[in-house]
Parts: sequence; structure tokens; C-alpha cells
Amino acid sequence: MRQYDASLAEIERAFALNPNYVEWRLGLALVVAGRPRRAIDLLEASMRLDPFYSPAASAALGLAQYILKQYEQALPALRDCVARAPNLRWGHSLLAATFAQLGRMDEARAEAAEALRLQPNYSIAETTRRILGWYKSEDTEHLFDGLRKAGLAESQPGADRS
Repeated sequence: MRQYDASLAEIERAFALNPNYVEWRLGLALVVAGRPRRAIDLLEASMRLDPFYSPAASAALGLAQYILKQYEQALPALRDCVARAPNLRWGHSLLAATFAQLGRMDEARAEAAEALRLQPNYSIAETTRRILGWYKSEDTEHLFDGLRKAGLAESQPGADRS
């Protein structure tokens, strides 16, 4: 609902009440709310405490590192995500953006192609922008820049651009 301050206050309250509660979705919320460093701490703790963590936790960790422009550090988490959940489009698109920011364009395009194989109607505007309501517009544009560099489309051909 894009109520970032209220959401962050509730997350911190949950941590204060139960410091051992480290759900990966809270890490993703921290990334989107403009707190990627805090998200990394939470996500690493979550993954350490739960040996059966969701592959999406790896994607969220890679996203936090991507936002901080720690592209090399993001690669292991994102590779873990796609290895454990090869049909998770999100992992492939984040890996594509990361490779693109590193200038590894062949790998970026291959991951973009895999993302499109999994979700043929994927576009930055219609999928990623709609799902993630970022607190900081510069984080949004940074991610979209990587997705564009990897060859993913801003919108689907024929989509209404009004």
C-alpha cells in the first residue's frame, strides 16, 4: 500500500517482540522501502536460521545487493535462486539485470530470454513496476536500467501507452 514508514515501524516492532523472527518477505519489504543494507542483515540471518529457506529469499538478497551496486556479491545469491527454482521468472530477470550492469551481455541476454520463456508477456512496465512499489525512485530506475540493458522490454508491443 506504499505506506513505507508505517510498514517499517511494524517490521521493527516485530523484531523487538521476537528477535528470532526473520521472515525473508520482511527483507524484501526493507529493500523496496529503501533499506537494502538492513535487508541484507535480515535475509542473511533468515537463510542462516532456516536451512530450507525459499529460493525467493536468495532473490531478495541478490536484489538488495544489486540496489547497493554490489553486483559481484549479488551473483551467488541470484544463481542460488535460479538453481533451486529454475521456473521462478523473478530470479532470471534479476540475474539478467545484474549481468547487464557487469557488462556481461551474453549472459544477460540469455537470462532475459529465460525470463521471457517463463513469462512471455513480461514487461518492465506491466509486471515489475506494478508489483514493486519502490520508496526511492532512483532504486526503481536503477533496476529498470539493468533490465533494459539486458534486453527486456519496457512494455509489450501494442500495449496502450496512454
